[in-house]
Amino acid sequence: MEDGEGPIEQMLRGVRSALHARGAELVERVRRIEAALEVYRDAVEIELAREFAREHGFKQPAAHAVGADRAAQLLEAAVRTLPELSRSETPAVPAPAPEPSRRPSVEAPVRLAPRYPRLLSAAQEGRIVIIGALTGRDRTDAVAPEIAKHVEWIDTAREGSGAVGNLPQRIRQGRVAAVVILERAVQHRHTEPVMAAAREAGVPAAFAGKGGTGALSRALDQLEHSIAQRA
Repeated sequence: MEDGEGPIEQMLRGVRSALHARGAELVERVRRIEAALEVYRDAVEIELAREFAREHGFKQPAAHAVGADRAAQLLEAAVRTLPELSRSETPAVPAPAPEPSRRPSVEAPVRLAPRYPRLLSAAQEGRIVIIGALTGRDRTDAVAPEIAKHVEWIDTAREGSGAVGNLPQRIRQGRVAAVVILERAVQHRHTEPVMAAAREAGVPAAFAGKGGTGALSRALDQLEHSIAQRA
């Protein structure tokens, strides 16, 4: 006991010391999460910049030392150190076995709302046409499954300007719902008549860089947004 310090003062000093120690642990946990979050944010931003540069032919920035997937795992591990999460986890309770005399009920499948409801509605009246130098490209899973069956691919690499054929006329006749152009994989002389017909007929059009999966997804999002604005 320090000089002049009574039992109550000594107890309070011990309480303050214990609270300070616990507070230090809390600060350390938060700092670990903040550091992991910053690494994840930097990794995602760099991957986004590299994808954009690749699609548009720009010089790519240097890759991050930690990939976005690994950064996400580190962030998840840091968050899982929170004691509140370990306390909230409850052991799984096994489901009771069905009674032998009854047939187990079959749950109806969950139907998810389509990602492109307006574009799908428009595709009932016409095709979604994707134009570009497509020879040698893997079109498997290139677009969302709900959209894929409504897509018509036109390969200008194989047939040149002849591949476009009567597409401008089909657009003016209302037989085309939307147009996607791979502007980094097609010449402008192949697409100028198509774009002119689309503007004239009010058919939405979007560009998809070199036709990567991400670029095509963003182009479909843009088409959905364009149709929503015209509604």
